[in-house]
Amino acid sequence: MIGSKDDLIANGILVPSAQDWRVTFSFVDGTERVVRVSPSSIPEEQAIARASAHAKILDASVLDRVTAERVSKSTKVAAFGIVQK
Repeated sequence: MIGSKDDLIANGILVPSAQDWRVTFSFVDGTERVVRVSPSSIPEEQAIARASAHAKILDASVLDRVTAERVSKSTKVAAFGIVQK
């Protein structure tokens, strides 16, 4: 059962986006991990460092590439999803 805004976000029904950083880690094995970092006032290098710490990436040799981009400001309702009572 979905009861809170966090549940809606976790289930992909509400898609948050704000002026935050979205950091994507691409690993040498072909997998990816995306971490969202706020506040947006921090520089890109610090956002990557925080995301790396959050993802517990201790050895940079497992990474193929790292990208950081800003996401637009708003909260959108996903085009899919069902809310049940």
